[in-house]
Amino acid sequence: MHPDLQKLLDLQAKDLTLLDVDVRLKAIAGQVTDLDEAMTRGRHEVEAARRRVEEATKRREELEKIIEAQRAMQERRRSRIEQVRTAREVQALMTEMDLARSVLARQEGDWLKQAEAVQQHEQATAAAAERLATLEAEQTIERQRLDEESATLAAERAEALAAREASAGAVDRTLRARYDRLWTSRTTAVVIPLRGDACGACYTSVPRNRRTQIRAGVLIEGCEACGVLLYSAADGDLRE
Repeated sequence: MHPDLQKLLDLQAKDLTLLDVDVRLKAIAGQVTDLDEAMTRGRHEVEAARRRVEEATKRREELEKIIEAQRAMQERRRSRIEQVRTAREVQALMTEMDLARSVLARQEGDWLKQAEAVQQHEQATAAAAERLATLEAEQTIERQRLDEESATLAAERAEALAAREASAGAVDRTLRARYDRLWTSRTTAVVIPLRGDACGACYTSVPRNRRTQIRAGVLIEGCEACGVLLYSAADGDLRE
């Protein structure tokens, strides 16, 4: 067995443990992101509903002003009837009042519809706000659980990182540099046993003289195809 193989395999085991913790932390972060996005959607729903209420209320108020103006004009027309002197003028004014009355009736109908729309939008806003409050209450418990799990994993990661650094310090510096480069680029096991005459990662055939040296423990050699560091499977069995 190569003198640094045991140390290198130990370092890889520590890195795999650290990677597992990081994966779990990332999963928690993803869950928190999902919760945040759900809250954002809920807030946007409430905001949009409130804007619809504001727009509908503004339209209703505009109609109220128009109707009030039309009513005032109608009152002025009625007062003018007493002032006109000829039947023709009275008839013209009555026709004008009838037309204005129909316009006013239509506008009052529009106002009623708009008032109903305001009420519906207010109800929709209240429902959206209630859904948001319910969602927030539900998330409180879930967020607390995720915070606790995240804190536990953070402590576990700190411990795993310290163990990893201790293992890394025991490996030959040159070999560790090769290992670190591979680990950074692959983020998976990079110290792989031979599988028969081939690389255990990509199954590319390894030249006989190199296989002999690897099995003899003379060197820890990289695969020519995928670059992983190769060692004898028998050495791995002895290690275990």
